[in-house]
Amino acid sequence: MDQTIRQRVEELHSKDRHEEIVRLLDRLETPDAESCSLLARAYNNLGRYEEAERLLLGAPQPEDPLWHFRLGYAWFYQERYEEALREFEETLQLLPGDEDALIFAGWCRRSLEARQKQNAAGQTPEAYTEAERERVLEHIAAWFGKVDDVIPGAESQEAQVDLAVIPPSAEHDCYLLCTVGMGARRMAVPADLVETEPDRAELMIALPSWWQFESEDENWRWPLRWLKIMTRLPWNQHTWLGWGDTVPAISSQHTPGPGMAGILLIHPQAYGAESFHCTLPNGEQVEFYQMVPLYADELDFKLRNGAEALLRYMNEEALEVVDPARESACRYVSVKDFAIPSAQIRPILRNWKGPAGCIATDRILVDGCRVGYMYREMPDYEEDSGWRFLSGDESDDYLSDPQNSDVYDLNTICNYDTDIIPFLSYPAGSAFERDLDGHFILLDD
Repeated sequence: MDQTIRQRVEELHSKDRHEEIVRLLDRLETPDAESCSLLARAYNNLGRYEEAERLLLGAPQPEDPLWHFRLGYAWFYQERYEEALREFEETLQLLPGDEDALIFAGWCRRSLEARQKQNAAGQTPEAYTEAERERVLEHIAAWFGKVDDVIPGAESQEAQVDLAVIPPSAEHDCYLLCTVGMGARRMAVPADLVETEPDRAELMIALPSWWQFESEDENWRWPLRWLKIMTRLPWNQHTWLGWGDTVPAISSQHTPGPGMAGILLIHPQAYGAESFHCTLPNGEQVEFYQMVPLYADELDFKLRNGAEALLRYMNEEALEVVDPARESACRYVSVKDFAIPSAQIRPILRNWKGPAGCIATDRILVDGCRVGYMYREMPDYEEDSGWRFLSGDESDDYLSDPQNSDVYDLNTICNYDTDIIPFLSYPAGSAFERDLDGHFILLDD
């Protein structure tokens, strides 16, 4: 392939302008193996997996790891997991340790295991009953707006997931895309969390009223692709999704929008608390989560500090509707060198019921000091537990500087000091101080 064309293709690819790549390569009079492979990559990024498959099979390159990976990718998103796994394994034979191939191979194996268990049990793809589906659609119409269309989803081994489209209204000038059917199948919530965490969920994303749905360019198509990724993730990975969870993009070529690095799940707060849950006819609840794209620094901040801390920095507009041009909420946030790296934070606080947000000073999180003084006040926001933690030696000047404290998850603070755990159930108005023997004592009002 001509070097000038190759450079142009890579330039367009770096900007997620995949439809332009298709038009450029389709004009080639004598396409070669490389141009076919690059065209297949563009088809994959546009969600045109069958076209990518046909193109790749028509120009086989058995010694090229990219050819195997792109064919595996096309088959994976057609739910042909066994064939996809074969191609990802071949990719790893030719390119050992390739991170993307390892990730997709793992997803294929888990999907095949789940399918085998389903087949062994004689199960069919799960779906709402007629009454359940009607209740979910009624909930969507009541709280999010009149449903203009329901787009049938592709047949799946796990569940039938359709897409409800809610057009802009006078109250909410945006399109809402909401899944219908994901909640028919329970997610794999851990046994110690089943009493507090929902195991059924539907997902939604809010897009500006000027969104170009008819475009095949990835800049406009990614919401549909990511809705598909997110709805299948609990089944492909035998896991669950809940409030505050983040899902990172596996590579810079598979992002939820230009410049973005992952997705955050929150409740659709612009529509009121009653919109968060739908009660099915049998009394079970389906949770509704909104997808919010994050920049890399926002994703990293959330992993270190928790969702509550990140949300303090994000304005309401960024949370309500996708804004491709918005600035990062963390652009002015200082990067802290935590005493315990985020990767080492363990799930210590189990069976906690209620909001988990709290405030702690850098003397604890950065300097590694034990908690010396803690008190609980009335919460400031929905996810706030009201707990505040200090080492006890902070000066007034130190405490007056907002850079010296931040919002964290209670579980994070428990990783720094497990001594606080027995006292966390005390009500607002309680305060504790560590005595000379290292024990917490309850202070009088």
